[in-house]
Amino acid sequence: MQSSRLQTFFFALPAALFQMKLKTTQWIAIAASIVLVVVIYLFADNTKPLVRAEAPMAARDKGAQKSDEGAGPAFDWEGYMKKVTSGITSPDSLKLVQGWESGHTEADMRSLVQFYHGRGESVAEAYYTEELGQMKHSSEVLVRAGDLYAATAGISNEDDMHQYLLAKSVESYKAATDLDSSAPTRLKLASAYMDQGTAPMQGVSILLDVVNKDPNNADAQFLLGKFGIVSRQFDKAIVRLEKVVSLRPQNYDAVFLLAVAYSGKGDNQKAAALLDKCAAMVDKPELKQKIKEYKESLGKGQ
Repeated sequence: MQSSRLQTFFFALPAALFQMKLKTTQWIAIAASIVLVVVIYLFADNTKPLVRAEAPMAARDKGAQKSDEGAGPAFDWEGYMKKVTSGITSPDSLKLVQGWESGHTEADMRSLVQFYHGRGESVAEAYYTEELGQMKHSSEVLVRAGDLYAATAGISNEDDMHQYLLAKSVESYKAATDLDSSAPTRLKLASAYMDQGTAPMQGVSILLDVVNKDPNNADAQFLLGKFGIVSRQFDKAIVRLEKVVSLRPQNYDAVFLLAVAYSGKGDNQKAAALLDKCAAMVDKPELKQKIKEYKESLGKGQ
């Protein structure tokens, strides 16, 4: 069984870790950077509010505005939207995208989502998807907005936009969980908290609650296992990932990370056996080679 979409959003797949030959401690550090969860945050006092979006055509200058929590400059949404709409010449399209002051209907929101999707403007698409979800009181649409924000954050190389999008993904998933408190929706919110990095323990708390109610929830156990590796709690990570492997024996990323956890604990013999198992699961020769190289690096430089 391949990894779930939720797992892919929160943590990069092991393939992302296979790109170079690294010692165990280096692999763990890279895993931490990939998921944006820095250990220093684990015990911090995280009481900062989220950055909130405003109407895209609101007459406010946010270019030099600081976010309310003082975490740096807020994303310049108005400036972004001016860029996005600057090349629009069609009267009908201009009327649609500039109609905020007079208010948008649910049908308008759907049209805006489709319009920006067609133009490849994923930030605007996510924003209007969120607005549509709020209008419809739809957890499904709000989750879709959260997914769009999270995916776009993953490819953004601008710090302000990146942090804005991560905050908006949390906001969208939180709104979705207010309407639907089922485990899949809550896991989306948990992974968003942890990906944002400012309050990862809120995500951990959600995950612990899920597994306390359902120990066989493999997605929640998987996320807790990876968080255990990032925070160097290898014994806890091993328990979680062993559970995932028992539930999903063909989940090669769980097997690989279980090897990382055992190596972090110092049990390189067990780690090597798991790496052999992982190599047998993957099809691509280049991945098999990287697993082999990592296996050869076990115990070096620790």
